[in-house]
Amino acid sequence: MSEQTSFTWLPFFNEMLTVICNQYDPQTLVPIFKQIFPKQKDEEIQGIKTDFKEIDPLTFIACFNRNETKENRIAFCKTAKEILHLNAPVPADFDGIPAFNNQKTWFLQYSYLRGKEDCTILWNFAKQRVSSHPITEEEMTQILSLKQIGLVKICSFLFICFPTTYYPVDSNSCTFLGLQKEDTFTFFDQLQKVAKEKYPNLKPYELSYRAWQQNNSPEHSPVTTDKNTFWAVNSIWGGHDQIEDFKNQEIWVDGWGNINDKRDALLLSQVQIGDIFVVLSSSTKGTGHNTPFTRIKAVGRVIAKNTWFSFSVKWIKTTFHDIADIAPYRGITICKMKEDPILDYVKGTLTKALNALVFPLNQILYGPPGTGKTYHTITKAVEIIDGQISPDYTEAKKRFDELKAKGQIKFITFHQNYSYEDFMVGIRPDLQNGQISYKLYEGPFKKIADEARKIENKDKKYVLIIDEINRGNISKIFGELITLIETDKRAGNKHALSAPLLYQNEEFSVPNNLYIIGTMNTADKSIALVDIALRRRFVFEEMMPNAALLNKVEGFDLPNWFTKLNQKITAELDRDHQIGHSYFIGVEAIADLQRAFYQCILPLLKEYFYGSPEKLQEIIPGFTSEEKLEGEAFKTALECLIK
Repeated sequence: MSEQTSFTWLPFFNEMLTVICNQYDPQTLVPIFKQIFPKQKDEEIQGIKTDFKEIDPLTFIACFNRNETKENRIAFCKTAKEILHLNAPVPADFDGIPAFNNQKTWFLQYSYLRGKEDCTILWNFAKQRVSSHPITEEEMTQILSLKQIGLVKICSFLFICFPTTYYPVDSNSCTFLGLQKEDTFTFFDQLQKVAKEKYPNLKPYELSYRAWQQNNSPEHSPVTTDKNTFWAVNSIWGGHDQIEDFKNQEIWVDGWGNINDKRDALLLSQVQIGDIFVVLSSSTKGTGHNTPFTRIKAVGRVIAKNTWFSFSVKWIKTTFHDIADIAPYRGITICKMKEDPILDYVKGTLTKALNALVFPLNQILYGPPGTGKTYHTITKAVEIIDGQISPDYTEAKKRFDELKAKGQIKFITFHQNYSYEDFMVGIRPDLQNGQISYKLYEGPFKKIADEARKIENKDKKYVLIIDEINRGNISKIFGELITLIETDKRAGNKHALSAPLLYQNEEFSVPNNLYIIGTMNTADKSIALVDIALRRRFVFEEMMPNAALLNKVEGFDLPNWFTKLNQKITAELDRDHQIGHSYFIGVEAIADLQRAFYQCILPLLKEYFYGSPEKLQEIIPGFTSEEKLEGEAFKTALECLIK
């Protein structure tokens, strides 16, 4: 790990916090903050920007660790070093630091929103840490009660300033440790203990970096053949070909490096995570060995650097063929590939394989209601077609609508009465001038498949979205298509099949550039009950409630309440009937929360526990009557669940 990152930031923020707490106060720190971050402005009246009159150490340090470019962050640190007269060197990296959300960086809210003692509470918290006092439950509870401050945020500050003492509780670290985050002191304490017990030899900053590496590894992200460096590498050393060992162990090892010969060290140091290794051998064959050729044995993506000569590699499962009349890589151990027929062939073959890996032809997003399944079909459809997606959902939705208008995306919803004739092709009555006739009707699947298979569209991608796919009768709707949509049965693939259409005298096959995305509400039907034929042919991606996407609302701990509610539902029913986070996205005031609760959550819970009022009372103990609560009474009723 140390060969990949030097953690130059470790002493910097610790010294910065110490200097701030010992030499400054809420008012004298303001001009320093203003000089480094002139664009950061307060609001005493909503919508009217003004300079800060007070600032706290947590907000000050968080602003260095927003989602900015590395160059900007280094520039901020350089200015701070000069003004604060810090001894620690300016960081050259920020590896392992969970970045703050640019929209929610501050710990101190706008003047018109914050309490009179908020800034004092934050200063006291920082000074206690500089004095090495252990964190008490009372302290943590007090700071978590401030607006827009959750456990992830406060622990990110602790980790940045004390990277050898405190572990972060961001999603990467929680996933790495196998824990489900809660916004409580108990969970904070639990994570610190679990991390030490599971990884006693990893310091907090090392664990954070490893967690980030694991969850953001190129193994889990799209590969682009135009941005990655391709390396020709050899697998023959030590008297035999190591290729099978490499593939089985998912590694590549430089033969010279394995015997501590550093002749390839310079080239190996240039290999980056995400680069592509092409294992090949160039030779000659035929009479007199006059015909050159190159054999490609394997292609894989570098996902980690183990030592200076050894790498972890995710090998791509696809077939490559010998390339005749060219042998430019004879005798090499490792070198950068040149633009030549070999690289062109590898890129072309690799692109097809990676498209199947990154974007399955058939996939279903499943989970409880309100977990963003339909929302994500929109972004996935755009990403499949364009190869990228705007981080701005408004822009992504605009692009989705454009592609839908062009016919590259179709969106349909299955229901109990939906049939093959609606989906594929059938005969429908047509009334003209009082006379009934019957016409052939082509459904959305037939139309988009025909469009996708046109010669002029062979390089385009098409997406059919089927919302609520589990509400339809799959065998009745798909008919023979359930076989034809399989990846290897698609037109042009190894086991391609076609079948005669029920109402048309033609053979039909499913094109290879048509993607199907379904959504499935597990509250309606568990994944265990889904048609076996459907399960075999689709990749299933689970989407569960995510409390980390929610914020406190006027002092009310919505993320904690949300987590507790779902824990109770899971205990009484199962995890498939949990409440999704999307019902609460955009909730900023108690009035918003009240509307979401009475219009969406309560009706859903009543449906879940129909005929069992006593169980409903256990789930939401504060709501004992049919009377609609408002304001503080509503907030107090919600808090009964947490208490």
